[in-house]
Amino acid sequence: MKKTHVAIGMTALLGTAILISGCASTKEAAGTKPSAEGATGTGGAWANDAMKPVTELFKTEAAEVFENVKYASQSESQVCDIYIPSGKGSFPVIALVHGGGFAFQNQKMKVIEPVAQYAVAHGYAVVSIDYRKSSEAQFPGALSDVKAAIRFIRANADRYKLNANDITIWGESAGAYLAVMTALTPTVTELNGDVVAEATDNAGVSSAVKAAVDFYGPIEFYTMDSEFAALGKEGTKYSGENSFESKYLGQAVGANKAETYRTYWESYKNTIPSNIKVWIQAGTGDLSVPYTQSKNLAQRLSSIIGNEKVHFSTIEGAKHMDSAFYTDENLAQVFAFLSAK
Repeated sequence: MKKTHVAIGMTALLGTAILISGCASTKEAAGTKPSAEGATGTGGAWANDAMKPVTELFKTEAAEVFENVKYASQSESQVCDIYIPSGKGSFPVIALVHGGGFAFQNQKMKVIEPVAQYAVAHGYAVVSIDYRKSSEAQFPGALSDVKAAIRFIRANADRYKLNANDITIWGESAGAYLAVMTALTPTVTELNGDVVAEATDNAGVSSAVKAAVDFYGPIEFYTMDSEFAALGKEGTKYSGENSFESKYLGQAVGANKAETYRTYWESYKNTIPSNIKVWIQAGTGDLSVPYTQSKNLAQRLSSIIGNEKVHFSTIEGAKHMDSAFYTDENLAQVFAFLSAK
């Protein structure tokens, strides 16, 4: 029988976010209700509930679920849901990071539910992570939170029957950016931000992970406009002050190149762990993030850690948050990559 444990006092934060497709500008997002087709491209069962408040846990085969577990002490948003499969453990971990333009949604976002379902069914524990949004904390706020969540997982591995040495961080859209940055910068202390103030934040515990999965993430904010222009989409305004990326940075992406590149993984390339594995995948029909962001990440990262440790592929015609990423067939390929020696 499944056991669900709810953290007292945290339910108030749930159900307040709405699903925004991609990392378009906040001006574009406001007042625009995305259709199911626009949200997923090929569609998906979750799309019909895209605008409803997200309050329900993922429907998985988990034997135990711990809901709204606090992993740090700065904010009510620093919570995660933990899904434990049947068995004695210790279980490999999939740490899920939701998207939403750094501005919306929570750890129950329906688009990533298929990952949790597949993972638990195949013997993985899942920790789905929420974080502070850009209206509450700007860069490196959300990144600092995700790093803190990984530290919490490692520090509490025995309590939740987790394998502290087998953690994969998996993100979609803005969450993919946070996953990539977490995976590639585990020793960059400045990116821990303010989330090391208390002993309860597990300061001193490593935030390193074994692998990362990036589904259609924005990676290099400064070049998003020019990359879309090269793909034939003119007039985007990611560098302007109203884009989701600019709100996350705390100023217009195009205003100060040096400041913007503080958010970019390659600025810290000398610290990248040599044993990391990274799966990178994007859709060629993505109108929210140019798929070349993923392509460039794969090429540049491969030159540092080796081609055999980086997978890159595109799904032809797939849009942002497309259900094609979440089919059993595609997820099976991702998990095969993660489990390969």
